[in-house]
Amino acid sequence: MIDSKVELERKIEVLETRLAELKSRLQEIQTAEQHEAIDHLDEHLQSIDQEYEVIRNFWPMVVRELKELIKSPKL
Repeated sequence: MIDSKVELERKIEVLETRLAELKSRLQEIQTAEQHEAIDHLDEHLQSIDQEYEVIRNFWPMVVRELKELIKSPKL
């Protein structure tokens, strides 16, 4: 009985150590992913700026077309 208790305690220690290692590795991966995302943040912001520029350039055309539609005689 005592041998099995000692053996169980040893197995638990091994598992806890391995779990701590896995948690540490997971933290490293998450930190690396965050750094990667931060490294690419500028690219994402530039992409958003480009999309906004397209909308900003397109909007006057929309307004102009709407004004023409409103001015045109009704059929």
